[in-house]
Amino acid sequence: VYVLNAGGSGNISGFKLGNNSKLTAIANSTRPLSSTASGAAQVSFVREGKVLVITEKATNKIITYTVNEWGIPGTMHSITSANATPFGFDAKSNGNIFVSEAAGGAAGASTLSSYHVNNNGTISLAAGPVGANQSAACWVVITNNGKYAYTTNTASNNLSTFNVNTNTGSINVNTSIAATTGTGPIDAALSNNSKYLYILNSGSNTVGVYAVANNGNLSAVQTVTGLPAGANGLAAK
Repeated sequence: VYVLNAGGSGNISGFKLGNNSKLTAIANSTRPLSSTASGAAQVSFVREGKVLVITEKATNKIITYTVNEWGIPGTMHSITSANATPFGFDAKSNGNIFVSEAAGGAAGASTLSSYHVNNNGTISLAAGPVGANQSAACWVVITNNGKYAYTTNTASNNLSTFNVNTNTGSINVNTSIAATTGTGPIDAALSNNSKYLYILNSGSNTVGVYAVANNGNLSAVQTVTGLPAGANGLAAK
């Protein structure tokens, strides 16, 4: 298990998850980011745990660390993102990741790009940037069948749908405004079977629930109210 520490100088640190569900710190696993002011956003394993990927909003970089059999990070690689402010990403098959790029919050300028991560941690642009004329795309999730990606457009208060191919990395816009959300949608999660999409709206302190059709279309199911102010993360099973 790796955590991303965005405060201070910023770093990543590893933990071993034991059979008793307890975490134990991995010695010598803490590694710096590309800058002491990177504005890091997300960390995730790709390549079946062989590589860690981190997005950095302030440096406009996506960095990787290879990880050995003991969970220790090795060599860092980096690439400048295709559009500014790389934020959230989802990782699927063949080392391809799909990254939302918020473009500094500029109106109508956010995009989705895909990148290919090799086993040795090197990274290259696969497709994009592809825009849906929305603002501040901050999070992205991909359905289990690898056909559809959804971005939360925080400054537009809506969601966009993209047709994607997780094997090749291809991207094109499906629906620019797939659904209208509450205020400030910042996080998203799909249920395990990809039948439901959950959206955390930070401005209105709500969670929006949407049913996902076979063609990727969304229909509103429920809005859960009463979340405490400042809620940030969202996970679904």
